[in-house]
Amino acid sequence: GLDLESVRYMSPPDQTTSTLIPECVRHQFGQLRFGKNLADVPSIITRRATISSPPSTPVKQYNLLSKNFTSRTNIIPTIYENKVLLECLHTKDSTAYGTIRVHNCAFDKNVFIRLSQDEWNTSINIEARHSMNYSHDNTDTFTFEINLPKSNNDKLEPKRFLFAVCLQAMWQEFWDNNQGWNYVLDVSEK
Repeated sequence: GLDLESVRYMSPPDQTTSTLIPECVRHQFGQLRFGKNLADVPSIITRRATISSPPSTPVKQYNLLSKNFTSRTNIIPTIYENKVLLECLHTKDSTAYGTIRVHNCAFDKNVFIRLSQDEWNTSINIEARHSMNYSHDNTDTFTFEINLPKSNNDKLEPKRFLFAVCLQAMWQEFWDNNQGWNYVLDVSEK
């Protein structure tokens, strides 16, 4: 036979990792399995997520919404050109989950989300975790989650989050910022 090319060790997922895989990833796998076009399937992206404060304080509930994200079709040429693309975004409870597809242009790479709750006056980076390699199209998938901070002070409660996706590889940075519009997660009181 042929020489061994690579060795991968598999372990069963635990409960924490299975909750990190959002519904949209399972939806994408379904598309691959059944060969459906995303345009033919109703969007699952706009979801409402509700959170509540601890029982010792008055209960506040908030919705976390993504209004401007839609799954794209025929993404591979865009990934090859831009190197990075937000593939999927899904909200549930007080968390937004997403998948990022990147061109596998280098073995060493870092993928993260740059997130701001004050219109880019300050920001934080949230690391994305490697999830899957697609050897047939030379891309990798990374997953991330953004948690809505809990607060009992209305003045400290963010009204929306802005974020962009970054791939660091080959001593360069490649960004997906929704074609200059940023990705937006809105927070509204229920």
